[in-house]
This record gives sequence, C-alpha cells and structure tokens, in this order.
Amino acid sequence: MGFPLVSYCVSVPKPVIAFCKLLAVIKHALLLALCRAPPGRSVTADSAPLPEDVKERLPAVEFRSLLLPQARRPDPSCRDALAAPATCIVCLERLQAADEVRRLGNCAHAFHRCCIDGWIDLGRTTCPLCRSRLLPRPPARAGLLARFW
Repeated sequence: MGFPLVSYCVSVPKPVIAFCKLLAVIKHALLLALCRAPPGRSVTADSAPLPEDVKERLPAVEFRSLLLPQARRPDPSCRDALAAPATCIVCLERLQAADEVRRLGNCAHAFHRCCIDGWIDLGRTTCPLCRSRLLPRPPARAGLLARFW
C-alpha cells in the first residue's frame, strides 16, 4: 500500500486568510484598550518591581543580628536548628556571623548580600530556596484588571 495520489487538503483563498488575520489584530487591539492600566502605572510595574526598589526594601544586615533573637528562644528544637550550619543557597558557602546578608520579606530566608543582589539584578522576584515572592504582594486593586486576572 502506498501513498494516495489525491490530496485531501482544502485550499483557502488568500483574501479569507487576510480577513481572519485582520479580525485577530482588531481583537487584540480591543483587549489592550479594555485592559489598560491607570495612567502612570503599567501592568509590568505592578507585577515586577525594579531591582533597586527590591534592594531598598530588603536592607543588608550582619548575619549575627539575625542569630541573636533565635538564640534567646527556650524551645530546644530552635537550638538544634542553630547548631546546623546556615548556608547561602546561591553560592553554597556557609554564612558566617560577620557576613552581610539580606533577609527576604516573605519567607525570612537569608543570603549573602552580593549573591542575592545578583539574583535580583537578573530580574528574579522569588526566593532562590522556596520560590516565595521576595516582597509581600501589594493589595489587589478593584477594577477592570482585577476581574480579568
């Protein structure tokens, strides 16, 4: 058995294809017009803050200052957690008490300042360890965008 000599394809005239493409462009233009963000703010600005803004909201501190409040807890399980060496997941080096670190806003994971700054500069907005957002999500705005998303 071989291939059939007859083609079963249906040819569509070029004007019909052009008309369908025109309808698709009109549909996209209408969706953009309806879903436009308020003046002065763009959709990408709401979903992804600038790296400089993230760094401002996550101040760099010494790792020693993060260890002290945990050492005062009477719970024995916390002392066991302190005995385990803390590691920066980005560079895989141990965090020393004198290291400058940034503690993330949602998950409270700490990383070397230079490591997490490089991560943020790449435009990544989630924790390298648990993938939670670096900063708390802003409150949802009521309006047309909230209904679509």
